[in-house]
Amino acid sequence: MERKSNIFWGAILIVLGFLFLGTNLDWFELNLSFRKIAQFWPIMLILAGVAAFFSQKKSIYNATSALLIAFAIPLGIFTCVDDGVKDIKDEISDGINIDIDDFDDEEDDYSSNSDTTKGDRNKQYFAVEMTPEVKEATLKLGGGIAEFDLEESPNRLFEATTLLNFKNGYTLEEETIDGRKVINFSMKDKKAKDFNFGEDNNINNDVLLKLSTAPVWNIDMGIGAGELDFDFTNYKVKKLDIETGAASIDIKLGGKQDKVDVDINSGVASVKIKIPESVGCEIKMDGALNAKDFDNFEKIKDGVWQTKGFDKATKKIYLNVDSGLSSLKVDRY
Repeated sequence: MERKSNIFWGAILIVLGFLFLGTNLDWFELNLSFRKIAQFWPIMLILAGVAAFFSQKKSIYNATSALLIAFAIPLGIFTCVDDGVKDIKDEISDGINIDIDDFDDEEDDYSSNSDTTKGDRNKQYFAVEMTPEVKEATLKLGGGIAEFDLEESPNRLFEATTLLNFKNGYTLEEETIDGRKVINFSMKDKKAKDFNFGEDNNINNDVLLKLSTAPVWNIDMGIGAGELDFDFTNYKVKKLDIETGAASIDIKLGGKQDKVDVDINSGVASVKIKIPESVGCEIKMDGALNAKDFDNFEKIKDGVWQTKGFDKATKKIYLNVDSGLSSLKVDRY
């Protein structure tokens, strides 16, 4: 009886291990994503309990139960954290309403850095003028919990309008180095001691950025938590660095540059990136327990994927990802 039970549970472990390993290494594709599979982690606890009944000592301290519990613990942690990210994203989406009309109606009345109060939120407007000698610019963006959106600026190099529920707001610093403009736009108090929530505890912070499409851009973004939706289709983005914790990131890249370097360092985040069909793309991904969805990519080796004909492409995007417990989706359009 003991030998049969060992064979039975051993076979279950082999099958489960093969399925997880094959999915993670892209040996085959299942209709279920890793995230969906991870939701069944309680089954392993049930099997661990059953294995305890079949053990000779009728104890949970046996090899089969230990292995099943060892599988269940990381999958359970992944599922709980993933649910937490979804809750944050839903709360942000429900609590933030950007009124573009309000921004546009009052924008011309502001200087390069001014503050007002709009309803229960503090409003700021910032601007950096565009000059003919600026051919390349760097934007360093640092923010906390907010929704970040991007539009084109027809006249200025940089504009930002914020509606925030914390008093300290943002600060703008600029300098010119060898003809390259460097813009540092970040929260005054990153600890957000005066941070408040809106009605019904919904997050209610908006940051609307406007950038000129004329110069070549290097963009460095550090977003603690929130939602970021940037369409760079018409921008000449040379380098894009994204560092985030628990955030929802939606980026659309264009084909204005021959080479684009994108570095993403994330904790528990949902990242979606769209790239043009005409541009070759290489993805290098490092990290554990990540969910990935790469549209029309070929796996070259462990941790490396490329679009078809990448080596011969005249324009290329290099995407380097270092994350844990994150979701990365790359689509072509």
